Amino acid sequence: MAKHSGGKVGKAAKTLATSKSKKEKSKAAKILNKHKEKMH
Repeated sequence: MAKHSGGKVGKAAKTLATSKSKKEKSKAAKILNKHKEKMH
């Protein structure tokens, strides 16, 4: 995965990597996907 640091996206990536909670993960994944569509 590309390195994203700082801000909402970096936080979401970290959450996705470390979180055990399903709810948190899906929220983080949503943020990351939105970012991907916009930036990449």
